[in-house]
Amino acid sequence: MQVTRNACRAACATSALAFYTLFCSMPSSVTGVIQDLERILLTPAQISERVDAMAARLNVELAGKVVTVVALMDGGLFFVADLLRKLELPVRLYTLSASSYQGGTATTGEVKVNWPANFDMRDQDVLLLDDILDTGLTLSAICERLIAQQPASLRTCVLLSKRRERLREVPLDDAGFEIDDEFVVGYGMDYQGRFRNLPCIGILNPNSPS
Repeated sequence: MQVTRNACRAACATSALAFYTLFCSMPSSVTGVIQDLERILLTPAQISERVDAMAARLNVELAGKVVTVVALMDGGLFFVADLLRKLELPVRLYTLSASSYQGGTATTGEVKVNWPANFDMRDQDVLLLDDILDTGLTLSAICERLIAQQPASLRTCVLLSKRRERLREVPLDDAGFEIDDEFVVGYGMDYQGRFRNLPCIGILNPNSPS
């Protein structure tokens, strides 16, 4: 179930209060980083509730199967860890390092994937997990490779899906939240290696030092 456009607007309208509440609850080692955000888009509580709901759906839809999870890193680190802990299923885990950003805020158009040795998804029930669906370049490249290996089934789930025109279309089974086309950080997502450790997801202040 995806969050509606009105729900996103409501979340933004209360972002100042969310920012203050979250700021006051964080240790000093994190509050300095939170100050680099223009605004908070999703609080830890909102993220946790949605991840729980996604896991509950997967537990029903994949019941009785041994699931092979293919997780994209490093941005999906927190999302994948939290989701997998909620799955009541036998799981095999493969991690891939893949990106079309290479440290910036705009895609380079070139997808780089580090495939593990002996990566074979034939006849596997595959669950592909990523933090965010943006241009579609990265996920489409991964999906093409997986489909070519003839898995028994393939599901694609992301935490965030941006409202924007895709450069490549991706078969998407579930998205935790739909968001506007803005560059987000936190909860595993970074800008030049920073901000991954934030418990929330926010919009980076353009005047923040890199």
